[in-house]
Amino acid sequence: MKFRAFFILIVVFLLGAAINWRTAEQSSREPESISMPEFRRAAAFAVSAEARSFSRQTAERGVSANRSYKVIETTSPRSPNSGSLRPGDVDGRPAQTSAVPMPAPSLSFDGLANYDNITAYNLLIMPPDMTGDVGPDHYVQVVNSLVRVFDKAGGPLTAPFKMSQLFAPLGTACSTRNDGLPITLYDPLADRWLLSQYCNNFPPFRQMIAVSKTGDPTGAYFVYEFVMPNNRINDFPKFGVWPDAYYMATEEFLGSDYYGAGMFAFDRNKMIAGDPSAGFVYFSRQGNSVNRRSNLLPSDLDGLRPPAAGAPNVFVSYTANEYGDAQDAIRLFEFRANFADPLASTFTERPESPIAVAAFDPTSPDGRADITQPAPGERLDSNSDRVNYRVAYRNHGGQESLVFNQTVRLTQDPAPYRAGVRLHELRRTGTSAFSVAESSTI
Repeated sequence: MKFRAFFILIVVFLLGAAINWRTAEQSSREPESISMPEFRRAAAFAVSAEARSFSRQTAERGVSANRSYKVIETTSPRSPNSGSLRPGDVDGRPAQTSAVPMPAPSLSFDGLANYDNITAYNLLIMPPDMTGDVGPDHYVQVVNSLVRVFDKAGGPLTAPFKMSQLFAPLGTACSTRNDGLPITLYDPLADRWLLSQYCNNFPPFRQMIAVSKTGDPTGAYFVYEFVMPNNRINDFPKFGVWPDAYYMATEEFLGSDYYGAGMFAFDRNKMIAGDPSAGFVYFSRQGNSVNRRSNLLPSDLDGLRPPAAGAPNVFVSYTANEYGDAQDAIRLFEFRANFADPLASTFTERPESPIAVAAFDPTSPDGRADITQPAPGERLDSNSDRVNYRVAYRNHGGQESLVFNQTVRLTQDPAPYRAGVRLHELRRTGTSAFSVAESSTI
């Protein structure tokens, strides 16, 4: 009995300390302050089996695969953006519709569906978090944490397999989990594939990253487990390929409160070589509200022409006067990772930022059920508080471009809510400043 009472007192003390720490951390925040750089090495490393050897995953024996459950990810609130501090703008740049019809698809085939998760996990997981990328000879698709590799004709080259099958050789608690929020990217400069998911088992949380040993995504992978540098949830991890690093942005939460953004640079050269000592450089940007308003995304290389040698990765964010900002604008930040001297790394805003654009309104109704579909479709979450993945970077030879989009409000009428897609393209010539080449709403 004494031991039980003592245990309860210890738990109460730890909970009180955690609450006080969280409250103190929130109350001491300064608006949009950038942390000093931190450096962490991988906590675990291994080499996976070949993906082509993985068998088709089925639900556990004795459990009906026809029985489905609807699971909603609840690691963070996804709808705090509805609170506007001022009346919303009327959209300032509606797109002009072209008379040229969209060409027919060059290829269409059935890939993984969300219902394949019932077979693998005995769960219907919502939302499905679909992602994929294409290389010279393959298409790699992930739905939640189920992966499949196809050839360029749409033929399957592997069975559907769980992300955890790649990470199993790590032998850690997170290596057996499939917590989702997946990413798959093709690295055109190294001819490698990157697959990643987060692990929310227990703070500090983890980011799991697999990099293919060769250009064949059906082969073996170098697999890493990285421990996050704090107790904040690394929600919505998004990656970008760059010559010096694999860059990642996360949306950090303390419980249900938005904290800000996490910006990471993983040592690409060591990871494609399978070096267990690979690490990451980390910065955090604290937000000025416990509600999520805007995010950061790294740029992701398209094509085979890299940026100039030593060029920093450009992270993109935005401002909106509905949130009390001075103007509707795009913000650009440069992440210069220095793996030889990690504490010399920098994360700074570019001189021309913020770049003003035509008026838009990023707010949306409370909750996830924003956008109606024809019956029997469910309502969709507009996710209008963020720049949408990806920020596509391309070097055209003497001119560079960044192309990305975000969801915006088309009408101020409370019902029905109507969403549009604001497309942005920024360009620059040589080392000049980025400027707006296109910013219009579809």
